Amino acid sequence: MRENIKEKAMNLFDNGCNCSQAVLLAFAEEFGLEKESAIALAVPFGGGMSKQGKTCGCLTGALMVIGLRYGKDSTTIISNRGLSYNMGKAFIQKFKEKFGATECRELIKLDLNRKEDLEEANKNVFGNRCKNMVGETAAILDQFLDENPQ
Repeated sequence: MRENIKEKAMNLFDNGCNCSQAVLLAFAEEFGLEKESAIALAVPFGGGMSKQGKTCGCLTGALMVIGLRYGKDSTTIISNRGLSYNMGKAFIQKFKEKFGATECRELIKLDLNRKEDLEEANKNVFGNRCKNMVGETAAILDQFLDENPQ
């Protein structure tokens, strides 16, 4: 288990990262991904794929970490691609079991492209529900990685 990974991810979220960035960045150093690269890579995944309400950014951040763990050399070692897919599917199932859905719009019950919904999210959702999901996702991912060593 990684020390304080849940709190680390939540602190990253509190300090300007979106959901996807916070989850990826909490694990990035362990996998040799530079902070600046992690931030840039994950930014368009926030808000359910660029505020489209699609796949939750917490989940996409976690899937990027799974790729870092299991997907090395996947263009030449095809079995690593399959391993990444299988680990990704397994994690998606865990995420869905925990939160009941994988889509941002379903999870937060708001459309971030509507001005009034975005205002509501800024006031009452991002700082509470999303922040907690970031932390819980990091904790679930931490356990998942420990249970599934490469």
